[in-house]
Amino acid sequence: MRRYSANYVCTVSQPPIKNGIVEVDETGVVLNVINPGKEFQEIHSTEFYNGVIVPGFINTHCHLELSHLLNQFSKGLGIAEFIKAVSEQRIIEQRDVLEAIKKSISELERTGTVVVGDICNTIDTVFFKAASKIHFHNFIEIFGINPNDARQTLDKSLRVENEFKKFFPNSTSLTPHSTYSLSNALWTLLQEAIMNYEFPISIHFAESQPEYEFLQHGTGPILDRYKLLKVPFDIPLGLSPVKIIFNYIDRNQDLLLIHDTFASIEELKKVNDYFRKVTFVTCPESNLFIEGQLPDLLAMHQNSLRIAVGTDSLASASTLSMLNQINLILNNYPEIPFHEVLKWATLNGAEALNVSDIYGSIDTGKRPGLNLITNFDFANMRPQSTSGVKRLV
Repeated sequence: MRRYSANYVCTVSQPPIKNGIVEVDETGVVLNVINPGKEFQEIHSTEFYNGVIVPGFINTHCHLELSHLLNQFSKGLGIAEFIKAVSEQRIIEQRDVLEAIKKSISELERTGTVVVGDICNTIDTVFFKAASKIHFHNFIEIFGINPNDARQTLDKSLRVENEFKKFFPNSTSLTPHSTYSLSNALWTLLQEAIMNYEFPISIHFAESQPEYEFLQHGTGPILDRYKLLKVPFDIPLGLSPVKIIFNYIDRNQDLLLIHDTFASIEELKKVNDYFRKVTFVTCPESNLFIEGQLPDLLAMHQNSLRIAVGTDSLASASTLSMLNQINLILNNYPEIPFHEVLKWATLNGAEALNVSDIYGSIDTGKRPGLNLITNFDFANMRPQSTSGVKRLV
């Protein structure tokens, strides 16, 4: 058994504990959380650190396959140009792709992430993930606008899913890419494939204004992008991101809506009321990089919506450190307290990925991992730009 203590222990499930002590066994399972109160006395063999101990981070949305695209694009491309740029850069030496994935997983481990919801289009990441101690939920992403290729597209994704299930049988599932990137035929096939799913559905949602323009009027940059592909595709009319998910996703399925940047609070509340369980996942650095805008996280918080945090890919983020995402949120929404944003980056993500029985909070019987946030601003009870993270367990 080992004991860890710091100026504060933020368990997430209860208020921060001053000079709290966490006892863990040799496998990292929490045996006890001690609140010494005013009568604090050092307990024998306790390792004390200056800073704040928090649970391991949950990165609810990532694209490890795109790790080789770090620093390849300019800011402010907009979603249509960004997708075009990513698709054009996918053809690269496989050795470079794999090396970048390996490096990214090492960064995740080093910066205290213990669970990742990762989007997969290929099997490039599978062996590196199998060798890591991080828990991965592998979302096998499906997209295809050509209705004539719908069956072929689904079958290809099923083959990828089968390869991942050899290593991750209980944390691999199919998921749609976005509200605008599947033909009606492919949506129908996918709908059948995920019927009565026990796994969450993760979908890019309301990420850009062109998404609304394309679905509502069949115009705009996304239409222009699809025309360049020179394949048949369905031109929508009178639709919206909300209508798409209402049409094709069962209300009893767990849903992760990624980005939500351009959705109104009324739309988000409507979605939240309709589905059994919804988590709104923000990727702040990515949102600022691609569209130069963040979702209205303050309004979402004030309306008690469940929010989680992801990094997105290194194509649109400078780092996979979750502490960086936390600081971006706090800097842009100073009204939201650190303990709330920490919950988004830990327990809410664990609940969204259905692993909160093990991860997400420092509670007896869980194995959440322990991180130390250093150079913490105790006067304002929040990290600062010079803060770092050290993985203790």
